Amino acid sequence: MRVTLGSLTLNFLRNLNAGLERLSRLQEQLATGKRMHRPSDDPPNLSPVLVMRDAVNAVQQYGRNLQDTKTLLDAGQRALQDAVQVLQRLRELAVQGANGTLSASDMQALAREVEALQGELVALGNTQVAGKYIFGGTRTTAAPFASDGTYLGNAGRVTREVDRGIVLEATVPGDVAFSGAISAAQALEAALESADHDGVRASLAQLDAALDGLLTAQAELGARASRAETVQARLGEFEVQLRELLSVREDADIAEVVMNLRLQENAYQAALAAGARLIQPSLVDFLR
Repeated sequence: MRVTLGSLTLNFLRNLNAGLERLSRLQEQLATGKRMHRPSDDPPNLSPVLVMRDAVNAVQQYGRNLQDTKTLLDAGQRALQDAVQVLQRLRELAVQGANGTLSASDMQALAREVEALQGELVALGNTQVAGKYIFGGTRTTAAPFASDGTYLGNAGRVTREVDRGIVLEATVPGDVAFSGAISAAQALEAALESADHDGVRASLAQLDAALDGLLTAQAELGARASRAETVQARLGEFEVQLRELLSVREDADIAEVVMNLRLQENAYQAALAAGARLIQPSLVDFLR
């Protein structure tokens, strides 16, 4: 086979371009810290890397769902705690109103405070988080309680999948949590307005039942919040483990990359020097 200067030059340029490509890949690895940027970089390793990346993405999505759930649960617990305090004040007023020595005007003064507290219960029942009502069941875009205390929501419960096969309820419907308290406040107000001491005393049992309902709902949300924190901690540990495994398969060994880069740079410089000597001679040089 006849070897010409042209074929030597073409071969030199091919090898030079291959060296440049290797230099480019090493510089890319050094800049990003990753040894895999495209499927061709390591085909046998591609499938497990993609599986682990999908797993990391799923864990991150579950983490967002958990944070959303915790936000709703925390807001619900605060609203219920405030409602418990309102109901305790209503009970104090009922005890005062049950005293047979109060005049009708005194009882009406108590009724005005009860009316204001009833409005506070309605406002708590209409608590919003990020523009969504949290006590309207799955009807989250409109206030669940009318000004007169009528419940306009539904019995649905907002849920979030926080791990594979684990779904947590993030809210409780307002009729379960607040309707009893609002009804008890309305009954107390009516009894005070009419100076009905027996009616006021009867409202105490209704207030106690409503208080039990609020505390039960609060405990339910607290238990879910505790479980959400447990799942969140476990997912956090799992994500760390996944990222460590992914790092083993995907990240570059920086020390090795630096060493290979220097070797490749030296090889490239040597190739350039050899190529310069190869291409430099001309026909005139041979005729001298």
